Amino acid sequence: MPLRISFNLDDSDLRHFEEVAQQTQANARRLPATEIVAAAKAMLQAAQRAQQAEFVRERFARLQAMLEMAEDADWPLGPEDSQRLLNALACFSGGEPASGAGFLDHAIMVELVSRDLEHDLAAYRDFCRARETQNKRRRAGAEQDAHRAEWLKQKREELQRRMHERRTAALDKAGSSVRKLFSLFGL
Repeated sequence: MPLRISFNLDDSDLRHFEEVAQQTQANARRLPATEIVAAAKAMLQAAQRAQQAEFVRERFARLQAMLEMAEDADWPLGPEDSQRLLNALACFSGGEPASGAGFLDHAIMVELVSRDLEHDLAAYRDFCRARETQNKRRRAGAEQDAHRAEWLKQKREELQRRMHERRTAALDKAGSSVRKLFSLFGL
């Protein structure tokens, strides 16, 4: 029988996570992208090896999506979007928790980060679905490859434009000053 547990993060909790995010963002600007991605991957792999509650596993699946987005050659991001993603991934580059319970803090951070990246993740998910559909229809040949490259470029530009519009609208509509203050990655 499932049991629902909910909790609230008060201002001091949010400040704690915000401080962690700010510290890791400073590191993200100094470290090479490959190091940040590798450290976040190591955190994800450690979480996957540990026996975790479903809540934690669901959150780490979002981290997996962020890593896929960072490494997808068909989804290159502009400099600002790329830095936002690296800032998010840097939140998970602080080493493996000493115990399985330590992954709970990381799961909460994944939740907070994925909320800030919700439009990025949605656009990337839509791109992956469209690419998969296109790949199933694809026939071999040089002309088809050129057409595919152009189609991917147009689809990517369309979805990234939508991502930017939705991100801006969401921040503008944010009714809470805490939400605006806690937007880890800005626009």
